[in-house]
Amino acid sequence: MSNVSTGVHTSDTEFMKQAPPVTACPDTAPPAWDAVDLFDDGDAFFQEMERAIASARTSIFLESYIFATDRLGLAIVTALEKAASRGVDVRVIIDGVGSSSWSKQIRSRSKQGGFQLKVFHELPWARFFKRRAAPKKLGFFRGLFRRLNNRNHRKICIIDGEAAFVGSFNVIEYHCRRYVGDAAWRDTGVYVRGKEVAVLTASFLDVWRGRALRVSRRITKLQSGELIRLNTRRKLRRENYLDLLVKILGATHRVWITNAYFVPDASLIRVLRIAAESGVDVRIVVPAFSDVVFIPWVASAFHWGLLRAGVRIFEYTGTVLHAKTMLIDDWGLVGSSNLNHRSLLHDLEADVVLGRASASQALATQFADDCARSREITLRNWKDRPLLERIVGRIVLVGRRVL
Repeated sequence: MSNVSTGVHTSDTEFMKQAPPVTACPDTAPPAWDAVDLFDDGDAFFQEMERAIASARTSIFLESYIFATDRLGLAIVTALEKAASRGVDVRVIIDGVGSSSWSKQIRSRSKQGGFQLKVFHELPWARFFKRRAAPKKLGFFRGLFRRLNNRNHRKICIIDGEAAFVGSFNVIEYHCRRYVGDAAWRDTGVYVRGKEVAVLTASFLDVWRGRALRVSRRITKLQSGELIRLNTRRKLRRENYLDLLVKILGATHRVWITNAYFVPDASLIRVLRIAAESGVDVRIVVPAFSDVVFIPWVASAFHWGLLRAGVRIFEYTGTVLHAKTMLIDDWGLVGSSNLNHRSLLHDLEADVVLGRASASQALATQFADDCARSREITLRNWKDRPLLERIVGRIVLVGRRVL
């Protein structure tokens, strides 16, 4: 765990036409959180979360793509039940696909424990069997596609509307050494405290009310794009992505990316190559092996062009890499967004900008440690990949828009 106390916390032409202007504001101090704690260890992350749940006074809003009823999940559920018993408003949102194996057990515990639960886009057949009713033909299949394709991939725990845990840690014991030893996944999360948590709270409540894709004007006004990055509307998705591309093009000394599902589009590949060719230190850490077996094979299909431009690519070999972080000069980002079409076009995501150089330095230290635990990919060893991996990767690449 890295603890950082910040004190007070298409084409190139088409792209540049759409991109927002980059202006300097020397008289305005950059926004910052009242406090930031960065975690690269699941045990510490969830221990802090349990402590925060135990001390919550008014509300706990928790959102997780995967919420398993394993040892970790039951420990979190028990903490939520205790909070609900002392009058805290406890609400939990889980995803209908990510948590499909455990939703029935969690629903039962929520009814017994006094906290509220909602399932985001519950699978149509789960509702069918629960209601014992025949599906309406066309409506059923439309609903089936929508629920399968649009997922809630966010991982958020908001305490009293004042502080939040954000990142890519799902509520499942794979993340913790206390449960699985050295096989624990490598992941990153962050604890933040500050007034901008109001953006996360408002967004959580919109999802809770079933308005995930119709975000209110209040949230749009609150979200400046500086400390919280949401993608609840197409406009936000486009603006966030264009802003990312502009930041990479404007980098002066480093672009360091860690991403579990690196399946970039042409625009991202282009700006990464431009940055590397201009002398910026561009490095990407991806998993050597993944919870989705073929993802490293698909990602490797993009390596050749990036390597030729001078981008350095590392495959993390310690264990499963699930983190999603970014460091562009001193601008640091931690969250749930992958660099693939699914995060960009379909899933709900939430990311946090660290907001302080000291926090970004902690992320840089973490990144350097990951590189040391990785195998660097070169043009020579890229060509030595097994033939089967290359063939499968190319085949799966055809369907990258659903990855």
